[in-house]
Amino acid sequence: MKILITGAASGIGYSLADKLIKNGHYVYLCVHHENEIENVIEKIKNINYQDRVSVIKLDITNKKDRTLIEKLDIDCLVNQAGIGIGGSLLNMEVKEIKKNFEVNFFSTLELTKLYIKTRKNKQGKVIITSSLAGIYPIAFLGSYCASKASLSIMIRTLHKEIKNTNLNIKIKLIEPGAYHTGFNQIMIENKEKLNNDIFNEPIEKIVEKQKKIFSIIEKKSIKSIVNKMYYAITSNDNKLVYRAPFIQVIGIKIYMLFFK
Repeated sequence: MKILITGAASGIGYSLADKLIKNGHYVYLCVHHENEIENVIEKIKNINYQDRVSVIKLDITNKKDRTLIEKLDIDCLVNQAGIGIGGSLLNMEVKEIKKNFEVNFFSTLELTKLYIKTRKNKQGKVIITSSLAGIYPIAFLGSYCASKASLSIMIRTLHKEIKNTNLNIKIKLIEPGAYHTGFNQIMIENKEKLNNDIFNEPIEKIVEKQKKIFSIIEKKSIKSIVNKMYYAITSNDNKLVYRAPFIQVIGIKIYMLFFK
């Protein structure tokens, strides 16, 4: 298969690309900035499969960049790119929340629509990474949670709509839990978006509490979600939602059953 992965410079996206390449697939590995290309190419040299990968700059918020997929022969689009802007909803500037939605929701939708509309044979597969955070609200990560909740609903709706067309496009929703990639810590440490005049605990104490919680619940290895994504890409089943890690998925199901 020929697979394009956005947001693949590091973390889950890069590990997924690595697994696909090693298993014989061709990957268009997309990075956000031009200056990331050289570093990624150097990493790829270490796995000795340079002939199965192209490293390209694709900023999903950039219209010109998005049109690159019109020129590529892609069997599967993997929307992995996303950002997390932390902070209190009471204090965050609305423009910051809009930025979170621009990347995680609107630009992801734009790229997905472009891919579907340009499939000449009306066949393909779209993998979109949302988050379990779109189901379980987390204080001081509300902007991120809201963008992912909207994304998950959008994907489910798109899945239903495609059933009413003559398109043979499979839609797959990935909802990872908390993994130790450093992504969560960046959101948590947005201290400037908290206001001591409103909250009854010092900013530093709130941040440290959240960091401790995530240090306990985060899955250290990303293997479980990478394997789920690999299966979603390569299998022909009609399953819509893929989640991992298992223990966090069980926790979410309990939350939805008793507390939502």
